[in-house]
Amino acid sequence: MIQLIEYASDEIGRLDQRAMGADFAADLFLRLEALSDLLDDLNPGEAAGATDAVPREGTDRRRMMLAAEVDPFHESALEEGPRRWMGFVREEVRRARGGALPALDRWCDVMPTLATYSHREALEGAWRDGDRAAQVLAGAVAAAAWAPDDTAGEALAALLLVARGRTADLRLLPFRSVMGAERAEAVEAWRLGHPEPWTEKALEAVAREARRQRLRLDGIAASAAAEWDRLAQMGRRGHTARRALPLLRTQGALTMPILAEDLGISRPAATETLVVLAEAGCAVEVTGRARDRVWGYAPLVAGAR
Repeated sequence: MIQLIEYASDEIGRLDQRAMGADFAADLFLRLEALSDLLDDLNPGEAAGATDAVPREGTDRRRMMLAAEVDPFHESALEEGPRRWMGFVREEVRRARGGALPALDRWCDVMPTLATYSHREALEGAWRDGDRAAQVLAGAVAAAAWAPDDTAGEALAALLLVARGRTADLRLLPFRSVMGAERAEAVEAWRLGHPEPWTEKALEAVAREARRQRLRLDGIAASAAAEWDRLAQMGRRGHTARRALPLLRTQGALTMPILAEDLGISRPAATETLVVLAEAGCAVEVTGRARDRVWGYAPLVAGAR
């Protein structure tokens, strides 16, 4: 088990280093992926008292979440439940970056069942063991085991990794690849005093997920050379687009006014530049609107599951 803990810890560290060293918006990509997966898994009845069902067209929602990162106006396109969860998790990530551990009283606003949850004391004890790598992973494993459902378990475990300094941002949902009956049986054994099945499955899952996400970042990074080649082939028409591409890559998404201001060009010129980036396969318009449009960096948009 010690070797498995070390392997999982190493893979998390590699992912975190890869994200921090990326020359594109890796943090944004991973954070939106994790948040979108949480919303995919969310029981709509728990979504801050929402009565509307969470839509399953995940790709469209991911695009609107990306647009909302640039212009909060686009949050109105999301249903109330997902919108409140999105705002809540953003705030929890901000707190975790400052070292604040999860506070379940705050979580009751979006998961009312936590107020009367019978295992609440055990859940809160999961993240009090210490900040050494093995202790942090053990706390994340325990938090997921004692959580009232898989969605809460993934969110709490992911935030614990941030708060304890194992990741600099919300990078992944650590145990999401272990779901359904397999997870339920292992968690039940944990609660009955047999932690080995869940511990082993959880550590294997987080190592697997961290490696998968790191390889996805490597793939996005590798796309840069082809993007520059395509813009170079456009000659003079691609000149301003070549200036804009680094901004698009590092910010993850752009609007016409933002691009015009950052490059010191006119708004019509900025609009034409975004069109050129889209024609070159570097940008994708994510809102589907005629006004207040947002262009996302194409590999980040395409990378959404």
